[in-house]
Amino acid sequence: MLESRAMCTVSIELEDEAPIVIGPSPWRNRRVSHIVGGTIAGERLTGRVMSGGGDWSELGMDDNGDALTLLDVRSLWKTDDGALIYVAYQGRLVIPKDVLGIFREPEKVEELPADRYYFRIAATFETADPRYVRLNRIVAAGVGRRTAKGVDYDIFELA
Repeated sequence: MLESRAMCTVSIELEDEAPIVIGPSPWRNRRVSHIVGGTIAGERLTGRVMSGGGDWSELGMDDNGDALTLLDVRSLWKTDDGALIYVAYQGRLVIPKDVLGIFREPEKVEELPADRYYFRIAATFETADPRYVRLNRIVAAGVGRRTAKGVDYDIFELA
């Protein structure tokens, strides 16, 4: 039986130019978004997302015209008590074609209910800080929401 426990909510701010569209190459349709900061809030983990990470995503489209994105994110978190945690996650973002225009407009995206698109991640953690070594042993799942400045995730530890 799969169980989960709330871990934190992470708000990630992306560079204003995000995403940088590299475009279709012989191998993939790559887009890059740079992380400029963010916050981590929760009963079990609080702190900030440091600048310098990013998402090296791949964009596709299905037969219905829905946008399909493969997420590949690496970031560095610093807890309020000074621990450094490397966080990597992959995931899927599916945006139905009828809401794609709104999703891509930062000034309108927060009007779009999160249940109108599918945004899920699987995260792993790496730290040398003895206070947080338990994170080295877990996988977490998250539900994402697009925001005007980036993305928010509700993160859950999987038991």
